[in-house]
Amino acid sequence: MLMKLSYVCPFSKEICEANTTIMCPMCEENCKTWKLSDSCVYAKVTHLFDNGGTVFFAIFMAIWATVFLEFWKRRRAELTYDWDLIDWEEEEENLRPQFEAKYSRVERVNPISGKPEPFQPFTDKLSRLMVSVSGIFFMISLVLTAVFAVVVFRLIAMEKFASVDWEFVKNNLQFATSGTGVCINFMIIMSLNVVGVWPN
Repeated sequence: MLMKLSYVCPFSKEICEANTTIMCPMCEENCKTWKLSDSCVYAKVTHLFDNGGTVFFAIFMAIWATVFLEFWKRRRAELTYDWDLIDWEEEEENLRPQFEAKYSRVERVNPISGKPEPFQPFTDKLSRLMVSVSGIFFMISLVLTAVFAVVVFRLIAMEKFASVDWEFVKNNLQFATSGTGVCINFMIIMSLNVVGVWPN
């Protein structure tokens, strides 16, 4: 399959036939110049996941998601009718006991229901909002830092792998760099998932 790809994809074919194109060394020490055709397999494998078919796949996914959502709305309406839930309304949500105990001294009339209810002052609400917003921005900055760290790691790892004496690693430099980057990315994602659900 990889051999047939070189006839289909002109970019892979150009890379595989570039026997006279000499590339700069990957690192400063213990690295030699290399031919562009040495990355022929990597170019073919990359073309498997990044080609013109991805555009049609994206269009198909967009259409499928829309059709699925519309069919689910129809199915939901059928179930609502079959189970006699057309006039059903959700019950009024009860206040948390902690909230009611803390703000029971200050009450106001609810403009919708017309009933008195505990009221949270704006200053208290603003302080809680600031804490929440600062936490959100901290997590966003943490994710961006992790992404940037993975990019820097891949650049450093490529240079280090290029200076290794093991020929197997040198011949599969891109795969080794991508593989270690994916593993580190996976560990970061799992760690952030644990941090995200820990307070709950």
